[in-house]
Amino acid sequence: MIVLDPSDQANVTVTWDNLGSATISSVSYTAPVGLTVTAQGNTPTTSTFRVSGLAHGLTYQVEAQATLSSGEVLNRNIPIRGFNG
Repeated sequence: MIVLDPSDQANVTVTWDNLGSATISSVSYTAPVGLTVTAQGNTPTTSTFRVSGLAHGLTYQVEAQATLSSGEVLNRNIPIRGFNG
């Protein structure tokens, strides 16, 4: 789990393992209401997004969906907790 201060505007990088010879073509993100997630970019095996709008004590699930060069679609859930302390 990633823990961030609620006042942070932080980049989070996701490493996509076991892609074989495929690479990431695109990634989309879905976040709960109140959380702001903005895609920042991809490499062949990682994707990065910026998150802000966290509330202290709450845990959020950001959903990432990567489309690979092979046509496969992979999904990951990234838990992020807001903690001021």
